[in-house]
Amino acid sequence: MSSTRIEQLIDDVQVAFDRRPTHIEPGLDVSSPALLQLRKACRLLAGADTLRDPEFYTLVIEASFVAIERTVEFRLLEQGTTDPDDLPGTHPGVYREAAHIGLFSETTANELAGLWRNHRAKTYYQDGLAAAERAEKMHALAQELHAYIIGQSSQGHECICE
Repeated sequence: MSSTRIEQLIDDVQVAFDRRPTHIEPGLDVSSPALLQLRKACRLLAGADTLRDPEFYTLVIEASFVAIERTVEFRLLEQGTTDPDDLPGTHPGVYREAAHIGLFSETTANELAGLWRNHRAKTYYQDGLAAAERAEKMHALAQELHAYIIGQSSQGHECICE
């Protein structure tokens, strides 16, 4: 692999992102920013579930954390308390905003932010080790939080989780 090849691949990727997509991931072709976040969360949970058996624990943990955020963002957008361009720019900010609108308690928001700070970042970027039990517990939390938030939504029927 040469630096010329890498530069060409970077250009190819840029062009692909600049073009209007033609083959969109199933379930994501929606016009509502709220539903897009909901459906992304559904797809992330499904992907994490698929990756548990072949022991891709790092990906299961990562997808579970991101699914939680997408689900919370869905609810923030659905309630109209947040504009798509004004979603909190930090992970703890998403949880704080959720507590602010009463989605869950301040304590839960702080615990989710702590999980992100202490375990997601460590597992993904540092020396934390992804393991079966950690992946299972994280995936279970993401699924439960998703179901809880969907249960409070008037658009819960738009969830594509099976």
